Amino acid sequence: MKILVYDDSPHFGGHQIMACRGVTALAYTPHLDVACVIHPMNTRMAEYLTDIPAFHASGAVQQFRSLEPDIVLCIQGDIRQSIKGVKLAKRIGAECISYIANSHGLADMGAKMGVLRDRFYQPLVNKPDRYITISERMKNRLIDRGCSKPISVVPNGIPIPSKNSVPRKEKSIIGLIGRIEFSQKRQDFMVHTFLKYPDVFHDYHLLIVGAGPDMPKLLKIADKSERVTVLPWQDDMETVYEQIDLLVIPSRYEGVPLVMLEALARGIPVIGSACDGMLETLPEGWLFEPENSQALANAFYRVQQSGIDMIDAVQQKILAEHSIDLFKSNFVKVVTGT
Repeated sequence: MKILVYDDSPHFGGHQIMACRGVTALAYTPHLDVACVIHPMNTRMAEYLTDIPAFHASGAVQQFRSLEPDIVLCIQGDIRQSIKGVKLAKRIGAECISYIANSHGLADMGAKMGVLRDRFYQPLVNKPDRYITISERMKNRLIDRGCSKPISVVPNGIPIPSKNSVPRKEKSIIGLIGRIEFSQKRQDFMVHTFLKYPDVFHDYHLLIVGAGPDMPKLLKIADKSERVTVLPWQDDMETVYEQIDLLVIPSRYEGVPLVMLEALARGIPVIGSACDGMLETLPEGWLFEPENSQALANAFYRVQQSGIDMIDAVQQKILAEHSIDLFKSNFVKVVTGT
């Protein structure tokens, strides 16, 4: 069986990491012939897939025709991404599978003229022959948007950490890790909340790690306090996890964040906005109403009181349900239909 993987995004985020893990599992499965078409600027993805034949998206038409794939696996952050690959798959008569992380509409994301643009993009929802998504909530969102194609759920998986993070006696560092993009990730909201409630966060330092288009704006905001530190994306994230005592995910919307799973697997409590993957994964007391500073401060207080007592059970659940081996096995079965 020949499988062609298509991803025309220049960015390398959590969904690309999971896609690469799944594609690597496919490549090491007997009787499967796997090749990739990726964006020429996505050097991190190219490095990850170094042992798998990869071609630039600019030559997609030629590669689709010459490789004659049985399946075209399109990596989609949302239904607009990699749509060229979906259309090319249909043109050559190959089965098209969308591996999609975010099935929100633009209106859900708070985009300008989101309702109108969602209507324009509506026909794209049923272009793939079938979908693989990362959670039941994302599956239900596709159905709510009118998807009539088969949808499988393959939860994200992470490598088991070599050791658990050991809580320090003096808790002091809150972590916020991810792409620096205010419209979704809301680093600006977190900094404003952190500075707005000095009595709540008085013993803590805020450490933000990431890269993205709003980094210059974030640095200006962070300059207002010596208790906020901003670092670029780190190749060795284990060092970052060893520093933080608690992770905050204040996003407006999400899929199932890898940083959430990685932190919980290391015994680090996580506070998250009450939506999407956080709503499915975190204890109720660790959640807060999105965009509500007082609610975030209250959740922080609750985690301080009960986080250490609850983290063991949450950690064991993550290790059992989100292992990388389980993800790879399920991903291969769903893609190949075996």
